[in-house]
Amino acid sequence: MTTIYDLARKTGISKSTISRVVSGNGYVSEDKRKIILDAMHEMNYVPNQVAKDLRKKRTNTIGFLVSEYFPFVGDFLNSFTKIAAEHGYSVNVYFTQTADNELKALRLLTTHALDAIFILTRINSWDTISSYAKFGPISTWHRVNRPNIYSNFIDHYPIYLQVLNHLYKSGHKDIGHVLSGLRNANTRARVRAIDDFVAAHPDSNQSFQLFYHTQMKTGEDVAKKWLDNPDHPTTVIFYDDFVAAEFISTLRKNGQKVPEDCLVVGSNNSEIAKIMNIPTIDLCFKNQAHNAFIYLYNELNSAQLPYETQNPHWVDAY
Repeated sequence: MTTIYDLARKTGISKSTISRVVSGNGYVSEDKRKIILDAMHEMNYVPNQVAKDLRKKRTNTIGFLVSEYFPFVGDFLNSFTKIAAEHGYSVNVYFTQTADNELKALRLLTTHALDAIFILTRINSWDTISSYAKFGPISTWHRVNRPNIYSNFIDHYPIYLQVLNHLYKSGHKDIGHVLSGLRNANTRARVRAIDDFVAAHPDSNQSFQLFYHTQMKTGEDVAKKWLDNPDHPTTVIFYDDFVAAEFISTLRKNGQKVPEDCLVVGSNNSEIAKIMNIPTIDLCFKNQAHNAFIYLYNELNSAQLPYETQNPHWVDAY
């Protein structure tokens, strides 16, 4: 078992300085703090549980990590913080923006400045992220196969295939797809659903496919590409309601009618879909937020609170 003495030998930094980092009390320069935290991570140093309890290192605070702000963040965060507050936990939000900033937030687990972490969007590899789970539980809504990370994902393949079949039966054969980056496992699941649908329905046209790594101005960009394409699809499915709403707004500014000229379908069943009356795919994000917190709570408190059922489905509108 690694001790403070081992950390001191490894880093060449005094035991008293290391103790200040471990306890979270007292000043330590940022450079030395980083060296110590990296060594703690590398050497699998976990503060003694009894000593930790004596120092009251349980903060009842969860870290909520997201790489950047986009409109859906507010909806998900609202659901997550509500269930956390009901169980006596606060939530600190970290807009990481860079891989290094994300690591800084993860290192807060090593000193128990945070009890646990939820990841909405990540930057570092899952191998890197999962290496911090020994310091505190980590959950995410991403589709990730790691034994020490709770992955509360929705498989987009079956629901997306159901939506395509629903649209096809309703007479929509020329369908466009606006998807997030292929790094996202859910995006790859949607692409597989499209490919299988095309194989079953060769008379349909699914060739309008666009991929984006951000939501900002995405709907506007898609609208411009749609307007510039003489063979634009008469139906477009989006990976997010906000992007779908921006697309609709841009089309209308250019004299197009929705849904008459283009049926627009969103995803997530967020508040903006309800306000704009957009048909959407309910991917149960409220249940996902609830279950992600419940996992963290159960791990921290040796509890067995139940999880909510997740049933993705089509939500009609117009």
